[in-house]
Amino acid sequence: MNAGRGTIWRLVYLTIGLCSLNFTIVAFLFLFSAEGPDGTFARTWVAGMATVNLIPTILWCAGRMKRTIALKLYGLWADLATASVIMTVTNRDVALLGAVLFVTTGAYFTYFLDYRWLAFHLAFATTFVIALTVLGLLDGDHSAMSAIARTDVILCVVISIPATIQFTWRQLLLRATGSKVDALTGLLNRRGMWEVSEQVWSRASANRVDVAVAVVDIDKFKAINDTYGHGVGDAVIIRTGTRLQEHVDGFGYVARTGGEEFTVVLIGIPERLRKQANSLPESVVDPSDSPLVTISVGVVILPFNSSQEEFDHNEFSMAVAVADRMMYGAKSLGGNATNIAPSSQADHGESRSDVVRG
Repeated sequence: MNAGRGTIWRLVYLTIGLCSLNFTIVAFLFLFSAEGPDGTFARTWVAGMATVNLIPTILWCAGRMKRTIALKLYGLWADLATASVIMTVTNRDVALLGAVLFVTTGAYFTYFLDYRWLAFHLAFATTFVIALTVLGLLDGDHSAMSAIARTDVILCVVISIPATIQFTWRQLLLRATGSKVDALTGLLNRRGMWEVSEQVWSRASANRVDVAVAVVDIDKFKAINDTYGHGVGDAVIIRTGTRLQEHVDGFGYVARTGGEEFTVVLIGIPERLRKQANSLPESVVDPSDSPLVTISVGVVILPFNSSQEEFDHNEFSMAVAVADRMMYGAKSLGGNATNIAPSSQADHGESRSDVVRG
């Protein structure tokens, strides 16, 4: 199962790279087509876009697209570059056919960015296809009925396929994790954590970024139950889990793995992971809360290893265990802090670490 997931991610990654390269090839071919760009400016524009596209293509194939901002910019570039080149095609029917290239960027947004970015892509592609149809009607290239039929077919391909894949993927994921969700918070439970960790690991491997494992515990939770009752205690757990998930948003997940304990898994470059981990205590504190609670956090960062792309159950288990020890270290110093273990400690479990107060 693990090997299969890793193989799928590598195949998707390779496919996106090949499609990006294909865009450059198709753009150059249009330069020599009778239906291609007309005029010096249009031809120069297409040649320039095709050439510039080689830069992100090479970076992608070399695995250098690590930062989230780079992934978003790559998606924006793909949409805008595709649209600008299609607009130079003199024959509107051929231009409309060229809009099928948006399927590739739709696949990219589906697999490498979240559903909100896919929604943006679908809105952009829909607007662009409709605009091409309107321009064709204004030019008198085809009848209204013909235009509607052509546009319907293109939209079915460009819009319906990525949207259906995204919806199906999310539904299958919900069904698969239905028994792996914590009833109180709606977060993953311990069983669900292991399932999703494999997927997150594969995503981190495909994007060649690090994985951070954090164990989070609510400080002095027994006193909250004793003072306010278990109803308020449950409300505190729900509130804490919700705020942790909002803090993680898009970069990993949060699981409730104990009574007042959570496990957070994040992916990204080391600098961002440390910043996000250090700010975890602040993410759950609101001075207006009653009762006001703080958390203790222990973190282990696992560096990307190109020779170990498949999910390693033992390494992940060890990371959770070390993060748990780091958390108790933060708690012993008064809590409301993040205790990050240097990478060497993930293997050796040494006691020295970096403590950052919330």
